[in-house]
Amino acid sequence: MTLNSQETKAIRERMEEVRRDLDKDVQEIVEDTRDLRDWRSYVRAYPWVCVGAVLSVGYAIVPRRQVTMQPNAETIAELVEQSRVAAMSDLPSKSTTRGILLAFVGNLVLRGVASYVGQQAGNLFVPQAVKTQQDDQP
Repeated sequence: MTLNSQETKAIRERMEEVRRDLDKDVQEIVEDTRDLRDWRSYVRAYPWVCVGAVLSVGYAIVPRRQVTMQPNAETIAELVEQSRVAAMSDLPSKSTTRGILLAFVGNLVLRGVASYVGQQAGNLFVPQAVKTQQDDQP
């Protein structure tokens, strides 16, 4: 029996040692997790990498300067001529005007039909009890 009690005692001591080590390991994991969530720990550990990351993000976010042109008389004349040509080509033809007018009238008719159908459906599906209550009122 002394052999079993010695084995039991050794097992218990080992279990107690494992529990102590486990508690230490859990505390280390918790501290490491806190460090991973804290951005300041990254800045302390890798300052130059963080500076480079901030500079690259800033470069990507800031818009580029617009290039401005100094117009001269020839450039202005060319732009005016191009805008006249573009304005002349943008004028709607008669067939396009008819198409727009037909689409407008068709839309009005379709809306009117939809409204009429909605009113008729509302009258058709009103519960009979509501109509009866309205008839009973003086």
